[in-house]
Amino acid sequence: MKKTIIKIIYTIVVFIVSLLLIGHFTNVETVDMTARMGAPTFPTVTFESGGKQINMLHGYAQEMDVAHMHGEIMPTDAQRTISFQMNTYGESISDLKFEVRQVSGNSLVENSDITDYSQDGDIIKGKFQMKDLIDPGKEYILVILANVNGKTARYYERVIWTEEDNAYHTREIVDFALNFSNMTFNNAEHSEELAKYLESNADGDNTSFSHVTINSSYEQVTWGGLNIVARTDPKVFVRDVHPQTSIIVLDYQVTQKIEDGTEKLYNVEEAYRIRYTSDRIYLLNFDRTMNYVFNADTSDITDNVISLWITDPNVTVKESDGGGVFAFVSEDRLYVYNGTGNKIALVFGFYNDEYTDDRATFMGNTIHILSVDEAGNVEFVVSGYMNRGDHEGYVGNAVYKYDSQLNTIEEMAFISSKLHQDIIRSYSEKVLYISTSGALFIKLDGDVYMIDLDSRSQKKLIENLSEDRYCISESGSIIAWHSEDKKTVQIMNLSTQVTSDIEAESGDFVKVLGFMGEDLVYGMAHEYDVHSDRMGSTVYGMHSIHIVDSDGNILENYSPDQGVVTGVRIEDNVIRLSRAQWNEGSQLYDELIDDQIMSTLKKEVGSNFISVAATENYKNITQINVKSNVKKKSLILQTPNMTLFEGSRDVQIDSDRSMDDNPYYFVYGLNGLKSIYDNPAEAVNDAYDAAGVVVNDINQYVWVRGNLLTSNQIMYITNLAETRENMTAENSTSVCLDMILQHRGINVNVDSMLEQGKTVVDILSESLVNAKVLELDGCKMEAMLYYVNQDIPVMATLNDGSSLLIIGFNEMNTVLMEPTTGRVYKFGREDSNNLFENNGNHFVTYLPGVEN
Repeated sequence: MKKTIIKIIYTIVVFIVSLLLIGHFTNVETVDMTARMGAPTFPTVTFESGGKQINMLHGYAQEMDVAHMHGEIMPTDAQRTISFQMNTYGESISDLKFEVRQVSGNSLVENSDITDYSQDGDIIKGKFQMKDLIDPGKEYILVILANVNGKTARYYERVIWTEEDNAYHTREIVDFALNFSNMTFNNAEHSEELAKYLESNADGDNTSFSHVTINSSYEQVTWGGLNIVARTDPKVFVRDVHPQTSIIVLDYQVTQKIEDGTEKLYNVEEAYRIRYTSDRIYLLNFDRTMNYVFNADTSDITDNVISLWITDPNVTVKESDGGGVFAFVSEDRLYVYNGTGNKIALVFGFYNDEYTDDRATFMGNTIHILSVDEAGNVEFVVSGYMNRGDHEGYVGNAVYKYDSQLNTIEEMAFISSKLHQDIIRSYSEKVLYISTSGALFIKLDGDVYMIDLDSRSQKKLIENLSEDRYCISESGSIIAWHSEDKKTVQIMNLSTQVTSDIEAESGDFVKVLGFMGEDLVYGMAHEYDVHSDRMGSTVYGMHSIHIVDSDGNILENYSPDQGVVTGVRIEDNVIRLSRAQWNEGSQLYDELIDDQIMSTLKKEVGSNFISVAATENYKNITQINVKSNVKKKSLILQTPNMTLFEGSRDVQIDSDRSMDDNPYYFVYGLNGLKSIYDNPAEAVNDAYDAAGVVVNDINQYVWVRGNLLTSNQIMYITNLAETRENMTAENSTSVCLDMILQHRGINVNVDSMLEQGKTVVDILSESLVNAKVLELDGCKMEAMLYYVNQDIPVMATLNDGSSLLIIGFNEMNTVLMEPTTGRVYKFGREDSNNLFENNGNHFVTYLPGVEN
């Protein structure tokens, strides 16, 4: 018995020792191939204006495409002096330099070393003077270069020399914005002062504090009953500045004290559009957003609800097929909740509890969730500026895969770009899809590419795809587009790259209209049913609407019993059809009662979904309704490491878009880049509504809202008209073209060119040297005054075929040159609006300094 016990003990000891030895040697041979994302290393740069630091810049690791670096702007004083401050955060800095470049990027104006600076701790303060090689009132790109631990960091900023020490009154305008913001927190002391700037009306949404405008109520602007305290001082950004108007943006954080003693942290951004006059300052626009910084605190979670509190409800949520796992993005951070494991992971974010400075919290990127599976694995893309890590200071699209079991993130590919991060973020909103076979599909500069994430090879699938020619299905897996001549529609399943075609019948056009889920909706129109509306926009009178699946199989056909279909809106499982009847008398479509197509398949709502809840204290709040109850006490919070790998996973894509043949127009509003167009008229219309500006591919202004003198008149054309004999006997279009060209010092035989069948655009494009002709059909007459303000005439064509020129304006009138009457006369601005709108708003003008 005793021997048996000894044998058992011996066996157990040997077993334990064996386990220890195996574990030891296993651990010796196993290397942890993961690491935390690297800390930020690039300094930040700000500029001094009126004793304040403004326009915080973040460093770029490569030379960027200057023509597409719009960014903020710094007006300089009469001496062209720039004062700056660099926060090194303890990094080693040397070789400070600056460059001044043309905004087009075509030429270097100046480059010099920065020698006048001093350092106190982490802060470098310096200044330099730009040489008198720049023209007053003209924008340039300033580039500050610094050697940071052996790497070159570049900082890009627009600058403008105003020739005056007031620098377009930037100091006063910044002070106004800061004072207005401060008054919203101390409203009891400044109620009358604050109220006089507001334009509270029915356009203001007073149901949520997440978005407040100049039209909101006084209570909304002053934070209502929220117990709000400013946590940080505002960071000031001068987004745009002109002699008449400027746009200022303030970024800061606030904390909300809750009844239970806890605090909620919010990011706040305020945008101000301001006009400065010698008499007073006018607030033209005010726009404030407020979004909760979610951090998986237990106070944010109840049984089956994750609360995002006061937040824009357009939160991205994507779930697995069974709904057991879902991912969501909150304030530039990606979270994944796994109901089975009762865990929530902060999968990706450049800022966290460890990294909270201005470099980490800079929101210059967008996170796109591409796929989520039941095991908790997530594929996603980070588009824009990379705050830290291996790609710190680069711009592009980083493709990642999160492994839930290993709690790791692996980079699959990085597609770098030299364009500004806001342009890349805008591109990424268009086409971005990953197939089950490991291929990424992305649209860049008008082309759709397929990238093999295993080999990192890429190929172009679709070329020159303008925004008005394609649509993408709800899942992103199917893309459809019509040809430029609108004779063919192609449908491609991105997972298989299988394409099916739809051909228009002879004498017809075919147009893609959108997707209802995964089914394509398209329309057919007879060529003779295509007309222009009062605004000059082309209207396709469609005689039939069709719904097809991804293979092109017909699911539904619709033909109106009266008139034609002129517009389609797809809302969930309903297609709303705008119908109209052609009126031969007015030569316009008369509206008929709308019709609709109802799908029997209801739009599926996920097991986990966003909802908006009305509360007494916070008004509307945003929350995620969770499929199953969240066990708060045992909830596991995870933060994954990055998987290490050898070599590079970069993918190189060089755009071959011709900026001459396929120019883009970039609309910047109160909050930065708003949209990108390939049609200048659409861009101008969008900028007009957004109180913004339009710039082209060489960073040149195409249009600016509100930057007008009190009055202006092109006297050269006025004098030409007054001295021209027998004008009424001539072709009015010929007269207008001749005067536009003579104004530019060009004399050609316009009548002969018209007789040859050349169009207005043909003649102007061939004759105007170093200028870009702009067809602005459908734009408002008021928008055309921007060009007249710069002594550029605008030609308008009326329904009877006659033409006239807009050559001047004042606060009450426009000045028109009308060849059919032989007169130059004033016409009320409202009457002018009605005249041109009733005639389709057909405008043509040009932009100097750009080749056609």
